[in-house]
Amino acid sequence: MRITGLASNLDWEQLVDQLMQIERRPLLLLERRKLEIETEKNAWSDIRSRVANLRDRIAGVLAGDLFRRIKATSSDAARVTAQAGSAAVPGTYSVEVQQLATAHAIATYVEVDPSVARNVDGDLTLAVTTVDGHTMASFHVMIDPADSLYAIRDKINAAVDAAVAADPNLKPYAVRAEVIGGYLVISRTETGASTIEVSGSAAGALQLLNQNGAERIVTEGKDAAFKVNGVGFTRSSNTVSDVIQGVTLELHQAGPGQTVTITVGWDDDAVVDAVKKFVEQYNSTLSFMNQQQDYQAAGGGKLGGDVLLTMLRGELRRLVADPVEALSGSHLDRLAAVGITTQDKSGTLQLDEAKLREALAADRAAVQRLLAGDPDAAGSSDDGVFVRLRKAVDRWLETNTGLLDRRIDALDDRVRDYAEQMERMEYRLQLREQNLMRQFEALESLIATLQSQEQWLIQQINQLTSLRPRK
Repeated sequence: MRITGLASNLDWEQLVDQLMQIERRPLLLLERRKLEIETEKNAWSDIRSRVANLRDRIAGVLAGDLFRRIKATSSDAARVTAQAGSAAVPGTYSVEVQQLATAHAIATYVEVDPSVARNVDGDLTLAVTTVDGHTMASFHVMIDPADSLYAIRDKINAAVDAAVAADPNLKPYAVRAEVIGGYLVISRTETGASTIEVSGSAAGALQLLNQNGAERIVTEGKDAAFKVNGVGFTRSSNTVSDVIQGVTLELHQAGPGQTVTITVGWDDDAVVDAVKKFVEQYNSTLSFMNQQQDYQAAGGGKLGGDVLLTMLRGELRRLVADPVEALSGSHLDRLAAVGITTQDKSGTLQLDEAKLREALAADRAAVQRLLAGDPDAAGSSDDGVFVRLRKAVDRWLETNTGLLDRRIDALDDRVRDYAEQMERMEYRLQLREQNLMRQFEALESLIATLQSQEQWLIQQINQLTSLRPRK
């Protein structure tokens, strides 16, 4: 701890602090300028991120299958739903579900304590048999006297799992055992008109599952029965993918005599959604640019008057507004023709979904040509609006050499340069402060020495005075 002014009666440490505050003014100016450049760099980084997101939205509109996507809709999703694949073709189908496919299941006749040993010994075989009596799979289990209903369940499931692991072709004919209350229930894992038959030497187990030569059936195995446009079909599953080309039907509820209309058509929702996402991101990007150039906007004005930003904003606005050269003279030669228009002087866009859907319904190929261009054309004049947007955005976003990266890198270099200048100036100021402190300390020491000498001289004079004879 330093105590100043003991000899000089001067608070020279405070004086040094005041002198250093004056000498630190250039450092504060550098720090302020560095902060301004960092803020500018952050604004450009935000712009780059938004433009990159815009490129992703442009890619969504340019997805190769966007205008070829098919979707299927159902007039009664509680009864039948449908999923269209790439091979589907537009059409309308009437589906009548007469019977759902069910999985065959059997259960023990008597309710028992599932944790008590059943005192059953021997072999138990579960066979899955088709309607015509053909055995598709057999699963064998050895039952011990100490086995409870739980243990028998676990042995059945383990035997099935082992058989399927050894031969995956058995998987469609697998069964699953469960204990429900005090009953053992064995069910097919797949639906269809097949049965589970029980046989073997384990008489006690057979008696539980088979009395008088017949199993206790809790659910009959049935095939699904349905009609499509009046033509009848049966399938072992309620999922049907081989009746309507490229369409998978899911049968949920039987309703004999009641038809469900399945409509397979072009997926206009996918196109509208892709365009909507682009418009949202475009507006976000442009609004942020406008804010950064507006000195009066809250949190804005960081890039006011920046020529590069003016170029970027102007190019984006021009590319969405200009007509497609190859479509000159067509009624669909610009985005406004399909409901994408500029809202106001801000340049942001608005989408009229109804108009876009009308254009898709009237001439889907022309809308695709306007937005995505002619995929078979080589000339840039045949680029659609989003193709030329993508090319422009790619140039701006090119790694290291793109204008955005170059601007951000240049600002980053300036930030580092200011940081180095501040570091050097801070070092010089520390030396300056140390030098001033040493000078004042030396002055303090000198004053203390002079004061000591003054006291000595006073003492000497007083002694000489006392030696003079008195008159």
